[in-house]
Amino acid sequence: MWTQIYYHVWWPGQGNDPMYLANTSMNITRNNYYENNYTPHMFTNGKDSGSNTTNWKNDPKKYLDDVGLYGVRISGNQSGNDISFDVELDAVKSPSSSRDLRLFIATVMDTVKYFGSANGLTEHHNAVIDLITGDTGKSIKLFSGVVTKESFSWSMRTEWINHSDLTYNMSGLKVVVWIQDYSNKEILQVNELNFD
Repeated sequence: MWTQIYYHVWWPGQGNDPMYLANTSMNITRNNYYENNYTPHMFTNGKDSGSNTTNWKNDPKKYLDDVGLYGVRISGNQSGNDISFDVELDAVKSPSSSRDLRLFIATVMDTVKYFGSANGLTEHHNAVIDLITGDTGKSIKLFSGVVTKESFSWSMRTEWINHSDLTYNMSGLKVVVWIQDYSNKEILQVNELNFD
């Protein structure tokens, strides 16, 4: 599976993007992790794809036929602004104990309209709202043949609820879960759950 998510930054609009302001810590931490210094800027599987649309189309194709050694399954439900869900992780082969594997869980809105956008783009897709397992992820250990299950609950951030500049529908909320090698930024497995 290939999925796209977008972190918002504090330029070119002098730091007035409400999706950036709604979670500045997360957006700054992730931007710095990828050593980004311009926008738009895409990273594919942790590697720099720049701002060239040809790269944006071609770089993901390099990974679409890869077979992952890890499994990610998600199940859950939504009630209004609240979600609860379970995540199951497993491995075909145990990774090296020295590998810095981290679990990331993002709440993502599929479509957000922001008519006051400084760059003129008024419709934004797959905007990251929050990282449930923290801005630097949660350290995990995976073992061959062992299923790890964790349960999570989350409520829509107050910075988004009834925000005067953002228009969205809660039916567009989804959860994206991925396992990442934090040292080399490689994404080892990803899955997503749409609640609608």
